[in-house]
Amino acid sequence: MTEKEAYRILGVLPGSEKREIKKKYRKLMLQAHPDAGEAARDGCAHSAQEINAAYEFLTKEGRTGVGTDFGEDIRHGAEAKNAGWDAPVNENAYREREIFQYAEDCSGMALGSFCVAKGKYLWKAEEEFPLFLQSIYRCGKQLLDEIDSCLLREGHGVRQRVQAELTYLLAQQFMDGTALLRELARREGEDADGNGIYYVAAMLELSDPKRALGEGEAISPAGIKNHRLYVKNRAGQEMGYLSFRDDRLYYCIVPLLECKKIRVRMRAAKRRESKSRRSAPGYQNLHLWVKFCSAQADLALRDLNLEIENLLEEYKKGQGREP
Repeated sequence: MTEKEAYRILGVLPGSEKREIKKKYRKLMLQAHPDAGEAARDGCAHSAQEINAAYEFLTKEGRTGVGTDFGEDIRHGAEAKNAGWDAPVNENAYREREIFQYAEDCSGMALGSFCVAKGKYLWKAEEEFPLFLQSIYRCGKQLLDEIDSCLLREGHGVRQRVQAELTYLLAQQFMDGTALLRELARREGEDADGNGIYYVAAMLELSDPKRALGEGEAISPAGIKNHRLYVKNRAGQEMGYLSFRDDRLYYCIVPLLECKKIRVRMRAAKRRESKSRRSAPGYQNLHLWVKFCSAQADLALRDLNLEIENLLEEYKKGQGREP
C-alpha cells in the first residue's frame, strides 16, 4: 500500500494529525465492520481490512509527515514485521496468532472485534483477555481445519475434546505465567531460600455441595486431572477442584503446578451469603498461598511444541485424549 492510497481510503488530507486519522478510522470501522449491518456496509466504499491496513500504514511508529498529537493506545513496535502491535514475541511458538480489538460505537458500546495484527506475540495487558482466548481458539481451529481439509473430511467426533486441549496448550505459549502470577497475586514475603510467597483469593468447586469445609480448614492437592487441581481434606476425601474468578489465574497457576514450578497451601475461607453463582452452595472461597520452587527443584522445561504435534497426530488418526 502506498501513502496516497492510504490517505484516499481513510478520506483524510496528506499531513493530517494522527488524532484526525484516528477519528476517521473509527468512523469508517463502524460502517465497515461485519456486525454493523448491511445498510451501514453498503455506504462504505472499502472493506474493514483495507481501512485497517491504511490506518496502520499512516500511524506506524517512525513515519514522517503526520502530526504527533496522538495517544499511546496503539503503539507500533519497530521490530514488527506486518502489524502495529508492540509486544514480546515467542519465536518458538507453534503457530502465529491473531490479535483482536473491539470495534466500538460513539458511545463506547462494543460492536464486535476485528484483527489488528498477526504474529507470535505474547499476551499483554492491553489485549482484552476474552479476545486473547478468542485468538487462541481460532488458532487451534485453523490447525484442525487444515487437517480435516487434507483428509477430505468434515471433522471427527473427538474434535471438540481435541480443540479444548489444543487451546490450553497454545495459550501457554503466549503467556508468561510466572510474570503474570507475580502481577496478579499479592506478595507476602519469602521463605528461607529467598523464594517469593504470594497470596491469591481462590475458590473450591465442590464435588458435593452438601459437604463443605469449615472456616480455616486446611486442604491439600489430590492431583491434577484434565488441567484441574483436585484437592482433599485432612481425612483424604476429595472435595472438588480449584477455581478462580479471574480466568487469567487459571492459565498461569495450573500450568505452573503441572511444571512443578510452584507449590501451594490452601485454607477454607468464611462462606458468604450471596446471589452470585460462584458464591452458591457449589462453591466455597479459599485462601491460596503460592510459593515459587527453588531453581534446583525445577524440572526440565516442557516441550509444548512436541505436545501439540502429538495431539495433532492423534487427531489425524481419529483419536483424542481421554478426559
